[in-house]
Amino acid sequence: MKAKILIIGGGGMGTSIALHAATRCDPLDEPVLLIERDRLGAGSSGRSGAIVHAAYSDRVLCGMARDSLKQYVHFTTHTGRSVGHRKTGVLILPGESEEEREHHHTDLAMQRSLGINAEELDAEGIRARVPGIEVADDAVGIWQADGGYLEPSRTIETFARLARERGATTRTGITGPRVMVEDGRVVGVETDQGSFEAEHVVLATGAWTRVLLGELGVKWPLRVLRTEEHFLEMPPVDISDEDEGFQDQGGGGHEARFVPDPLETLPVAHPVVVDRESCFHIRCDPQEGRSRVGRLGFKKLPEIDGPLGPAEQASGEFSDWARTKVTSRLPFYGELEDRGSNASHITVTPDGRGIVGEVPEVKGLWVVTGFSGLDYTLAPSIGEGLVQMILGKPVSAFDPSFFAPDRFGDQG
Repeated sequence: MKAKILIIGGGGMGTSIALHAATRCDPLDEPVLLIERDRLGAGSSGRSGAIVHAAYSDRVLCGMARDSLKQYVHFTTHTGRSVGHRKTGVLILPGESEEEREHHHTDLAMQRSLGINAEELDAEGIRARVPGIEVADDAVGIWQADGGYLEPSRTIETFARLARERGATTRTGITGPRVMVEDGRVVGVETDQGSFEAEHVVLATGAWTRVLLGELGVKWPLRVLRTEEHFLEMPPVDISDEDEGFQDQGGGGHEARFVPDPLETLPVAHPVVVDRESCFHIRCDPQEGRSRVGRLGFKKLPEIDGPLGPAEQASGEFSDWARTKVTSRLPFYGELEDRGSNASHITVTPDGRGIVGEVPEVKGLWVVTGFSGLDYTLAPSIGEGLVQMILGKPVSAFDPSFFAPDRFGDQG
């Protein structure tokens, strides 16, 4: 099989790239092919909490997150398909230091200047958004009403389905990929199931990227870190007021694909909370009747040699830490049961920014990696911008220099 663009990796980023490529390429003259070693979403993307918001301190990331959020908010309306997006709102609590407070106000002003729907809350406003939360009387927070989360498996499935509707091909169970290079240019991918010719090859392979690049003698300063989540029973939800967002929408006379997705209407106990003081984030997972708790920041995340399998669990130490942090901020979780845990991995770079672009040593080989867990927040923008780069078009989705692979020089 021959492809114009061949994508390795069937996670959130890979399927987003496939969708944008299929939208721009003629399926007969410019075929788009995505291959995945397992099922789509079997890797870290499928185990992500997939929190999405635009409350970042970096202006570039904020702008990209803003654009992605706009797509997610209107995704079902525009495509007739669901990514399980839930606009719960996101509450961001800064640290208590004076420096953190200053950053809080600077970040808020910058976000508003970009047209992001963000507002400052005082302690009373915080308690109104999250009844039962423990905050000091002088507490402040940022509220982003458009933020929330996605259902990761549904997002991947939907991106892939829309890509196929536009002419792309997805192949799973394709193992042992090896990039083929001749005279400094990519010519395709050899696999345990045969070879595929390709003019352009995209590595959307997460923690495997370092391995695939290493086989070509390319060394970049990528690190793979172990991440953990602890699950708590989700608090009960009072829907006695029959909020229409929680009602059964029914099939009516609508075309089946436009019937509201239950994942977008299941009641949640509270908004997403990002607590920078206590270094945790939590979001409800109503489909499973639980809430997911993760750690903020990378300082305490151990480096690992490669990807973790899907059955990995969090350590007891982490689960104890997560329960203690959550119940000190949200005491109503204190009497609720533990609901298990998981462990996964993320790929990071020295400066905390992802890598998007062509490998300088290999013409036609493109890489997207190192997004430090922001894959879903950035996936629509990265997918659009990378395809613009591959096709030689002006890049409008982001500033290519921000993610340029050559910015590390010889650090690898």
